[in-house]
Amino acid sequence: EDDSLLYSKMMDEKSTLLDMWDFLNCTAEQAGTLPIHNESTWSLLRGSYISSVGYPDSSIRYNQLYGNGFVDDNNNNAILVKHHPLKGRAVYANRVYKKGEEVYKNIFAACFEEGIDYRKFLASIPPSLACDVFEWAYAGKSYGACVDLDEGSFINHASSASENSTKNRHWEKGEERPNLLGGSIATRDIQIGEELLTDYAEFAELDGWVELGLGGWERGNENDDDEEDDDDDDEENDD
Repeated sequence: EDDSLLYSKMMDEKSTLLDMWDFLNCTAEQAGTLPIHNESTWSLLRGSYISSVGYPDSSIRYNQLYGNGFVDDNNNNAILVKHHPLKGRAVYANRVYKKGEEVYKNIFAACFEEGIDYRKFLASIPPSLACDVFEWAYAGKSYGACVDLDEGSFINHASSASENSTKNRHWEKGEERPNLLGGSIATRDIQIGEELLTDYAEFAELDGWVELGLGGWERGNENDDDEEDDDDDDEENDD
């Protein structure tokens, strides 16, 4: 599709999240097929974000084009990202974290107070990366929309509620429980090789996107809310 036409369609205020998903030909890839991004890709995304919202309104500074928010133990080797056989991309601890210790700081979160700026950002990056952002981003009435532009976006979801709780969404199942509170603090000791998991419901609101004029993630009678599907990202994957 012609780039100018695609940009116009993405910037049309009548276009919803689902419309834009379709414009970009995004698909729910099978686990293990999506790339694990390197530092140059994260830097590109951060630079595009700053350009989209303008530096004064950016939550990311020029000195934050490199690095990630995981708290290391002075060896810059805090985590390992690899493909989970079912979930897609996933983050694993590469050091021991003690209960109550800070594991991740979302200092590379790109935040948007206006829906138009989120549209502009999506339209400014390659479609494959825009599809990734759709999977990673979360929204709330109090803060707008945000997306972590580092490996934190690969952290998968696990529900804090019991398996049969009415608080679970339709796509939540299994016995895994989060080991990060609010995506940040270790809820128990985490050993090397353990997957890092958080409950998206602690920071993502189902109707946050509507508040930004971007519509919801419902298609027909389905309730596939993107910010709650894990990254790879359909039902349970965060790739």
